[in-house]
Amino acid sequence: MITPPTTIAGIVSIVLLFADGLIFGIAAKKGVTSAILIIVGLILAGAIGLTIPFISLSDVWTHVVNIFISQASHIGAIFYAFPIFWIIGFGLGLWKG
Repeated sequence: MITPPTTIAGIVSIVLLFADGLIFGIAAKKGVTSAILIIVGLILAGAIGLTIPFISLSDVWTHVVNIFISQASHIGAIFYAFPIFWIIGFGLGLWKG
C-alpha cells in the first residue's frame, strides 16, 4: 500500500512542528534575560536619539492572515491540527527545559 504524498508531508510537518514547539519552549524558559536586555537596549537607543522603524500592527496582521490562508489551502485539513502539536511541544519544552 502506497501512502499519498500529502499524508507523508502532513506527518512530517506535524513532527517538525512538535520539535519546533519543544525548542521554542526551552528557549522561552531560558530567554527572559534576553527580553529584558532587548527592552533596555531599545530604551537606551531612544535616549541617545536613534530612531527604530516599526511596522504597523495592521500590516503584520494582514501578512499573518494571508500566510495562514495560503498554507491552509495548500496543505489541507491537517493544517488545523498543527497548533495542537506545537502547543504540546511548547509545554514539554517549558516543563523539561
